[in-house]
Amino acid sequence: MSDISKTTINLPKDLKKELKKIAIDEDTSLSGLIIKMIEEGMKNRNKTDVFSDED
Repeated sequence: MSDISKTTINLPKDLKKELKKIAIDEDTSLSGLIIKMIEEGMKNRNKTDVFSDED
């Protein structure tokens, strides 16, 4: 297992509520969902960076 670093972020209440619902639907924790979303965002960002270099 990788090292974990704890951090605190401030989320709008409505967004947090929506994320909690998604986490429940996906049978995961709020932290797990946020990590997954950040990892997916990083992958997409890296793909975008590769394509933008070709312009």
